[in-house]
Amino acid sequence: MSAATALKLRAVDDEDLAVIAACLTGAIGCLNEMAYDREERRFAAILVRQLWSSSAPTEAQPGAQPEEAEAPETPEAPEAREAPEAPALERMRTGLHFDHVNRVRYRHLDQGAPQALLHLVSIVSAPLSERFGIILSFQDGGEVFLEVDKLSGHMRDLDAPRP
Repeated sequence: MSAATALKLRAVDDEDLAVIAACLTGAIGCLNEMAYDREERRFAAILVRQLWSSSAPTEAQPGAQPEEAEAPETPEAPEAREAPEAPALERMRTGLHFDHVNRVRYRHLDQGAPQALLHLVSIVSAPLSERFGIILSFQDGGEVFLEVDKLSGHMRDLDAPRP
């Protein structure tokens, strides 16, 4: 695999779920890539998450250089000024599923447009009276609400990153 290593994570508590949510924040999916299997009590989704390559130095990397003020371009040597190197954006198809799901509700999502792109904003859990709720929130206020007996989630990268 390129610079990125495939991830395989599981969540059994809120801290684990926060790690998965951090990895998937900004991921893109659509309703026709989400399914609920009542017999298996499993909700599954395929998302495309973004990876930022580490080719450009960052503040957290050793040897990182602070950004410098741009020098004004002179007519004699416009090529002398180099453009700053931006990190390359790669994408990775990722599977996400939750087990022990009793019910799935879709809120403010257009089920008449199953191919519409949805941008994931967050994944959180919420205690219910005797169970838990897992909420996948999308840009523009859409949500997928999972009612589960216990928190059991899994995230796994499905293939190599691609530009």
